Amino acid sequence: MSAGEWGFFIGLTPGAILAIKNMVYFQKVINRAESIARASGQLLDFNLSSELKSDFLLRPSRLIKANDSPAIVEAKTCLLEARRGVLRRHALAFAYIAIGAFVGMVSAIALSEHL
Repeated sequence: MSAGEWGFFIGLTPGAILAIKNMVYFQKVINRAESIARASGQLLDFNLSSELKSDFLLRPSRLIKANDSPAIVEAKTCLLEARRGVLRRHALAFAYIAIGAFVGMVSAIALSEHL
């Protein structure tokens, strides 16, 4: 592997770690929301519902429906409370990946030419 490739992968590593940690955190939030719903005999399957995911991501005001039970409302509120932080950390991770990969690649190439 060339120096540029090494620099690219080393540079994107901090952003990738942040993204993975954020995904693990959000999965814990999803599990907590699903357990809240399950405790009252309801089903909230965030991972398999594309409608729920798109409402969460694009239309958060539509996530809680008028006919939702109190347990489902509580579970969806749990998801909405984490939404802003999760999206912010994911955007930050993307920026770290983009900038880190570029800076790492350029730095590695520059260092390899001077050694």
